[in-house]
Amino acid sequence: MASTRRQFLNRILAGGITAITVYVIYPILRFFDPPSVTPDEQSRIFVATAEEMNLNSAKFFRLLDRAAVLVRLPNGNYRSLSAKCTDLGCTVSFRPVGDYFHCNCHGSEFSISGRVLRGPAERPLEEYDVSVEGDKIYVSAPAKTV
Repeated sequence: MASTRRQFLNRILAGGITAITVYVIYPILRFFDPPSVTPDEQSRIFVATAEEMNLNSAKFFRLLDRAAVLVRLPNGNYRSLSAKCTDLGCTVSFRPVGDYFHCNCHGSEFSISGRVLRGPAERPLEEYDVSVEGDKIYVSAPAKTV
C-alpha cells in the first residue's frame, strides 16, 4: 500500500510542477508570437461621425492602445494628436477657449497642431492621419508608430 500512496503523491507533485511550468512559460511564448493582424487593420479606427463633433470640440479615444484626441477646429477641419504629454506621459486636456492642450501634471501646453507652447515638454505631440468618408471620421497612425 505504501508504494501506491507514494506513486499517487509523485503524480500529484508532477502534475503541479507541470501546471506551474505551463503557467509561467505560456505568457513568454505568447509574447514572442504576436497576433497576426495587418498594420492597416490595427492602425485605422472609426472615431466619430461629423454630427457628433461640434466646432471647437474634442473627443478622446484609444488608438493602438494609446490615448489620442480628435479635434474639430473652428474652421471645420479635423486634427488628431497623441493625448500623451511628451515630457512625463500624462494625458493632456483640451482647452477650447484658447485652442490648446494643457498637461495637468506639470503645466506644459501644446498648440492645436501639437507644437510646444510652454514647457517643460520639449517635443511636440505626435500627429495622426484623419480621413473623412461621408459623415464618418477615421483616424490612423502612421506606419512608423505601428
